Amino acid sequence: MMKVRLFSRAAVALAAACALGGSMLPSFAGAAPGVSFGDCPADAVAPGHGVQCAVVEVPMNYAEPDGARIELTVSRIAASGQRRGALFANPGGPGAEGLDFWGQRTDVLPAALATDYDRIAVQPRGLRFATPLDCIGPDGAPVSLGNGNRDVVKKACDASHPGYLDTITTENTARDMDEVRAALGLDRISYLGTSYGTYLGAVYASLFPDRVDRMVLDSNVNPDWVWTEEFAQQQVAGKQRLDDLFAWIADHRAEYRLGDTALQVYQNWVRMAVDQGGGWYANLTPPPASLADLPGSLPEPLAEIARDGYSGGIEQTGKLQNLLRALVSGGASAQGPLLGATQVATYTRTYWPAFARAMSEAAADPANVQRLRTIEGATSTGTTGRSVFAAITCNENAIPGRLDVIGSAIATIASGGNAMDARADLVRSGMACGAWKPVTKPVPISNAGLRTRPLILQSRNDALTKYEGGPAMAKALNGALVTVAGGDHGNFGRNNRAVDDAVMTYLRTGEVTITEAPEASLPTR
Repeated sequence: MMKVRLFSRAAVALAAACALGGSMLPSFAGAAPGVSFGDCPADAVAPGHGVQCAVVEVPMNYAEPDGARIELTVSRIAASGQRRGALFANPGGPGAEGLDFWGQRTDVLPAALATDYDRIAVQPRGLRFATPLDCIGPDGAPVSLGNGNRDVVKKACDASHPGYLDTITTENTARDMDEVRAALGLDRISYLGTSYGTYLGAVYASLFPDRVDRMVLDSNVNPDWVWTEEFAQQQVAGKQRLDDLFAWIADHRAEYRLGDTALQVYQNWVRMAVDQGGGWYANLTPPPASLADLPGSLPEPLAEIARDGYSGGIEQTGKLQNLLRALVSGGASAQGPLLGATQVATYTRTYWPAFARAMSEAAADPANVQRLRTIEGATSTGTTGRSVFAAITCNENAIPGRLDVIGSAIATIASGGNAMDARADLVRSGMACGAWKPVTKPVPISNAGLRTRPLILQSRNDALTKYEGGPAMAKALNGALVTVAGGDHGNFGRNNRAVDDAVMTYLRTGEVTITEAPEASLPTR
């Protein structure tokens, strides 16, 4: 899921598998003569993993099934042995590309997946290779979907595809997946979703329960928090994991030389972040301190609100919208490579050695940031991805914004209160969508009609989808929850034997045999 993105970012999505209990799905060759798989679009997938692609047409607006249509690219890696079923996957976002989901994970997933399952990924609507959502303003530049007058934004989007913007929702993305299922001639599918992909899977299961066999949901969106509260909770979810990261670096002080304690590592980190121009983001990073003790200064309009209060004026509101867009996207270019790489490292522990090495190199030579930039780019999202993220989260946001929390949030920052809670309240203000109002209500999540309980994987200290999302999703879908120690965002396919074995057992039998699992081991440094 993207990091606000679910700001996925996000991302950082991992794989799972499906199986049919006792019966075999028909092969594509016999079941779907109208779908022809061949070469994938240029730059869509990495070569060498056997990924093939096809194009499937679906209705743009399911309320008008005979109206305009859009094209979705679908990728497939065919099973190398006797098929047990077809496994669909979504990596998160919203706005993360899916076509190379399986190809990227060929070497880290259990071998039985390649033997037994056709692995399918559907590129979500609005992204490149899926009738991209192009919203170009009069100046020829993409408009920002997270700011400004909705009518202006909609006019820019409608210039390319009239009516398309309002159809970019999780419900329609789930319906797209079912259209692909039908085009491939499959009665039922199994599914893996990571991050935002868990919510997409839950919506699919609620709409089409009789078409689901097995479902693995890994690192879960809380269905009660869609969307503003999900992102607000995300602001504080990373605190424990960031503390864990600094403590781990301190434990390896002889190798990285960044401090003997977590606080010393943190202080070095703050110094470097400020030097790279991201001081305010460092200010809003734990441990909490008074404003006078922290480096840098608050940007406008935070300083203005702290001084004069929130006026609600157009100019001040516009500044705050710009600031919040930067906040929920992780700061974009304003934050510098250290903060971008830190964001990635909090998602998954496998990055910790590389991050610590990169931070150590930059501490010794501030110009040596190439390794930080490489880590930062691991979960980068393109223009269409950011547009899809904004469209989905603003089109279906069910949590009203609260402008009343803006003043108290700034006061908390200025007075030395819990800065991460204040940051969460800035998100709760709802200003990230600007004047954008929802066009639909989220699909109620339900387990009615599901043949097999979903398997729910959730890390205890997940920095991107807070732990409460796992139990909430398990309750909504009557799923079997497995709590994984540590804080990795995405648990399957991380060299975690306990988790991988539990997933494969579930896919074969439909049974979940554990309730807890240890965290994944770190790779050899």
